[in-house]
Amino acid sequence: MFKRFLLLPCFCFLTSGIIANNKLLQENNYRLPQGITSEDYQHGKIIFKVKDQYRSLCTSTGVNIQPLNLVLNNAKCTSVGKVFAGKEKPLKEKNAMGQQLADLSLIYVAEIDASLQVEKVINAMMATGTLLYAEPSFIYKTSFTPNDPQTNSQQWFINKIQAYSAWDIQQGDTSVVIGIIDTGTDWDHPDLQSNIKYNYADPINGVDDDNDGYIDNYRGWDMSMNDNNPMVDMSDHGSHVSGCADAVTNNGTGVSSPGFNCKFLPVKCANATSVSTIDHGYEGIVYAADHGCQIINCSWGGGGGGSFGQDAVTYASVNMGALVVCSAGNTYSDVAQYPAAYKYAFSVAATNSSDEKSSFSTYNYTVDISAPGSNIYSTVYNNSYTSYDGTSMSSPITAGCAALVKSQFPSYNNMQIAEQLRMTADNIYGVSGNSSFMDKLGTGRVNLYRAVNENPKGVQMDNLQFSDNNDQAFVAGDTLHISGDIINLLAPLNNLTVTLSTASPYVTILNNTINPGAMATLAVQNTAATPFTVKINNNAPVNSNVVFKLAFTDGNLIVNQVFTVVVNVDYINVNINEIGTTITSKGRLYYYGINQTSGMGFSFNGNNLVYDGGLMIGNNNKVSDNCRDGANFDDDFVKQIAVKRIIPSVTSEYDLTATFNDNNAPASDRLKVLVSHKTYAWSTPGNTRFIIVEYNIKNNGTNSLNTLYAGICSDWDIQTYANNKADEDAALKMGYAWCTDAGGLYAGTKLLTPTPYLCYNIDNVTGGGGGVDATSNFTSAEKYTCLSNSRPQAGNTLSTGNDVIQVVSTGPFNLAAGDSVIVAFALLAGDSLADLQQSAANAQIKYDGITSVNNISATSGGGTMLQIYPNPVMGDIQVAYTVNKASVNTVEISLTDVSGRTVYRRNIEHLQQGKNQITLPTSGLSKGIYFVRTNDGESVLVNKVLIK
Repeated sequence: MFKRFLLLPCFCFLTSGIIANNKLLQENNYRLPQGITSEDYQHGKIIFKVKDQYRSLCTSTGVNIQPLNLVLNNAKCTSVGKVFAGKEKPLKEKNAMGQQLADLSLIYVAEIDASLQVEKVINAMMATGTLLYAEPSFIYKTSFTPNDPQTNSQQWFINKIQAYSAWDIQQGDTSVVIGIIDTGTDWDHPDLQSNIKYNYADPINGVDDDNDGYIDNYRGWDMSMNDNNPMVDMSDHGSHVSGCADAVTNNGTGVSSPGFNCKFLPVKCANATSVSTIDHGYEGIVYAADHGCQIINCSWGGGGGGSFGQDAVTYASVNMGALVVCSAGNTYSDVAQYPAAYKYAFSVAATNSSDEKSSFSTYNYTVDISAPGSNIYSTVYNNSYTSYDGTSMSSPITAGCAALVKSQFPSYNNMQIAEQLRMTADNIYGVSGNSSFMDKLGTGRVNLYRAVNENPKGVQMDNLQFSDNNDQAFVAGDTLHISGDIINLLAPLNNLTVTLSTASPYVTILNNTINPGAMATLAVQNTAATPFTVKINNNAPVNSNVVFKLAFTDGNLIVNQVFTVVVNVDYINVNINEIGTTITSKGRLYYYGINQTSGMGFSFNGNNLVYDGGLMIGNNNKVSDNCRDGANFDDDFVKQIAVKRIIPSVTSEYDLTATFNDNNAPASDRLKVLVSHKTYAWSTPGNTRFIIVEYNIKNNGTNSLNTLYAGICSDWDIQTYANNKADEDAALKMGYAWCTDAGGLYAGTKLLTPTPYLCYNIDNVTGGGGGVDATSNFTSAEKYTCLSNSRPQAGNTLSTGNDVIQVVSTGPFNLAAGDSVIVAFALLAGDSLADLQQSAANAQIKYDGITSVNNISATSGGGTMLQIYPNPVMGDIQVAYTVNKASVNTVEISLTDVSGRTVYRRNIEHLQQGKNQITLPTSGLSKGIYFVRTNDGESVLVNKVLIK
């Protein structure tokens, strides 16, 4: 329901007989949700919400924000208008329960060129920094075939939910209205028309008599066609749903419904030619809430969750006090569907006549309750009846029950109605087959009689907060602090205790109990001062999903509440200075996942400047990387040692280490490299606009790598991505890109090691603008071309620029088997080219000051210290190698020049505990920087030395 923590698009119903078998906030970047295809949203339409500080620049017909309008003009925008005309900003921020009110007054819809890539346009809009979110206008689909109505004419569910006994107590109040947000209804059906909520203040006369902005909305509204006729067109799904919730009862005709005498308001949200889509569902929710519906039913959904939908549900629930009841979905699986999984939505799964989970029903921890959904007989178009299967049926049955509860307890708010239904549901986890879905079917199957007859206790924890009092990465060794708002929704509590538990072996609960004590009805208690504490164990696998359970007891168990937390993540967000980015354990930069998922991007003062990127290593047209490969992504690098922060830091203010190899590359293309990765960042003046990444690349194979290059690939999307240009400053060994818009920002990559510098700038347009074409198949051969060649400029296909990609690299290196080379780069951002150049120079100074690198092994090896003296040196190099155990059998020591060429190597046998003196000859070596490297099989130590 009111989700405690937390489009496969489909209407949530299936025809009987054909069954065979986690809160959302948009980050700086947008990608279509997993599983969403181009058929699941309206092309050429983007929903966006403007930040409040730009309110004075917003009108009912558009926005006067120059950078945003520039993006929209480039997207060939033909119109901009408010989605909810006439909406004003709420007078206060929160309601009486302390819940944040939704502001719909700054939500707009833009009509753009339908051929444009929607993610690119949305990210360009978000890059202006003026929006809270931007997203496609999602649609929701279904496909169904009605059964023969003569074969399934019994309403078995009426007995199952004990409706007859409930009706002896309460038969519904005509002032209670259920909003049916669907494909329309058969408003002259004999079993529906008497229960429609008619708007007598606006009769059908061609005039908006009630001045609500809708002419003649006498019996509802068609949101898709924007007219006053909510009659079904191509789909009778909405008619069936209407009957499930509120068919006229005790009229000697057809069927009965749990809503009995309650009314329903039809709100049609499907266009006239559609048999399978809901295209204005969220607008319909707002309409229903504005027109007095205390209960709103949504028998549709899918995987396309977004902030717009959450705003609509929040508005209906928090601002207007309606209970939004939603079908959980027909995915046959454990997957969140929207709007059901939104916070404040009341999610309903489906059961059959034996109280077993219906085979088709979605199940997950966001489900609040279950209700009959198999073989449900109800009203359809043309005064007919038939049976359907689906959570589309279980949802309106529950909505009808909610209306009866509201009639029985008129003072209850929406949260209390939902909790009354949850706390009086029949436990069905003991039914055969249901135990495997424990806690994923809600509190049980709805029981209408108990819901109108009992006075249960009901409590939950809302607004859960998680913190490690550090970087919010939640890695092994961290202690989590979990708190929230405990809300007592129903009967007073005498001595409430809340206990936290988990079956996971990957965490240890340190403090598992909170004692709120006595709580009056609707009392709220925040637990920030007495949080639960949980330690993440060292054995936690990467990205472990830990399931926690809260048990609320007051003498006896009241209810359990389940939530999940992902721990020991395989990436760390670096946000110590003006740049925020994500460092992973597998060579990918900016994001952990593909398609801009799980990460910060490359954020500079609130603007994301990048689409994706990462390390690329190539040799003879073979390239190992985790970067894009045309429409897909390579996944060659594999974590060996997860990225972790070194505490206390040794080299910078924020030191990270990780190790990966390319064992996931195809055998024919595998380079067999082992990469030790370090990250450095500072917050001191002059050093806040760069982050340094360093890679120690070892040839882990048996063959030499004779023409090896390594570089950073970045698909820069700076503000208006289509207005980007790229160039280089060869003297600084820096490639850079910028946005040509007024106030355009800069970003770039600088080579820091004293190795050969290359920069290849790509025009990311069809055909490649005369260079490599990365828009089709960005092959290994093309990537190697970018690594091993120069192309100083890109973005000149138009005077204002175009989409660009940049590869800054170094090489060639000749790595014999076992040899290594160190390469390092600075990732830069700035307000101008001069600003970027200054940061590049500062980054070089910082890196040159790093005279050694830390132990990169996961475990402490035999050598704990590698010292060089004197340094700089004019003769032979004296090395002090300290052993911290009884002895070390063999240590390989080598000397490598800045090009990666090994100039000296030898094995030293049987080193004893303590300090061992080693001399490295320098005769015949040129002056310059060299690297001394030791490897005892357990740890690798590297130190830099200058030969004068």
